[in-house]
Amino acid sequence: SDTIIVFRRSLKIDSSKISSEFKLSSDGNGMSYFPMHRPEHQAWVLELLKNEQVCPKLLALNSEKNYLIESYKSGQDWNEFSPEICKELGEFLHVLHSIEMKKFGYMSEQPGVGVYSSWLKMFEADFHNLTEDQYPLKEIYLSMVPYLTEFNNPVLVHGDISSENIRVLNGHLNGVIDYGDCVCGDGLYDIGQFLLFAKAEWKYVDAIAQGYKLSNGAKSWTKSEKQCIRFYA
Repeated sequence: SDTIIVFRRSLKIDSSKISSEFKLSSDGNGMSYFPMHRPEHQAWVLELLKNEQVCPKLLALNSEKNYLIESYKSGQDWNEFSPEICKELGEFLHVLHSIEMKKFGYMSEQPGVGVYSSWLKMFEADFHNLTEDQYPLKEIYLSMVPYLTEFNNPVLVHGDISSENIRVLNGHLNGVIDYGDCVCGDGLYDIGQFLLFAKAEWKYVDAIAQGYKLSNGAKSWTKSEKQCIRFYA
């Protein structure tokens, strides 16, 4: 029988609501909170990817008790990079990013529908709160504003491409797990997260392109794509 792993998360904020308001300080400032890690959302993603070998299978879902059960993907955390595994990850991300979403950012109560009207809004708050000594970062952000504003092709984004979520077995990709951080947005966001994870070694990002772009024959990132990947990292 399948070995299983249970994801369960107690929530202090009502996860059934699209958003909640909570206070950051005594001066009354607040911000919107969009619940993530909804079992229903993860179950929805697992169903979409049920034919993908590297994706866990949904075994059970209990929304009332806030948990789901999925099949276990054997292997080790990905700590040693290789071009072959990068290519295999690229092939999987190509499939993931072919799934179209509606709107942008964190998913609303309805799976597959983001809470923002534009991809730009996903980044506005973080960059507007930068201090003066962080101006170089804000300058990069401002250069990306036109792209973030005009981007209109939201897809399913994993949102947390990191060592503990990539399972490797016998030198090959055996699992991509944890879909609790999925968002609706630009697929290159996942590539940027990988660049951060790979400690800015572009040769591995280029190796991902060998699988990610296998269908169109390009097999390399364009100048504008590289700019986006750096920004998302």
